[in-house]
Amino acid sequence: MTIAVLTRTIIDHIPPLLGMEKFSEVANNYQSTKSFKESMKHLQDSMRKISDSVLHTTIRKKESIPTFIQVNFSADLDVLFGEIVRVNKK
Repeated sequence: MTIAVLTRTIIDHIPPLLGMEKFSEVANNYQSTKSFKESMKHLQDSMRKISDSVLHTTIRKKESIPTFIQVNFSADLDVLFGEIVRVNKK
């Protein structure tokens, strides 16, 4: 659950580093390669839904904790961090 929450926090806070206000703008409008856009769309569409279910569902009698496989967006995050480094390199 922590990984889902932290990943959501990351994508909610970094758009200004790429000149955008929202992550949906990064996923849809950021001028970059097709591969970068596909990775960002994956974060926007899949990761956001998984993290939303963790963040916005109240506790139930029986819970299904997300597995590492469900919340492992490390490859897409690595692409995102690489772009942030590239853009902000001096």
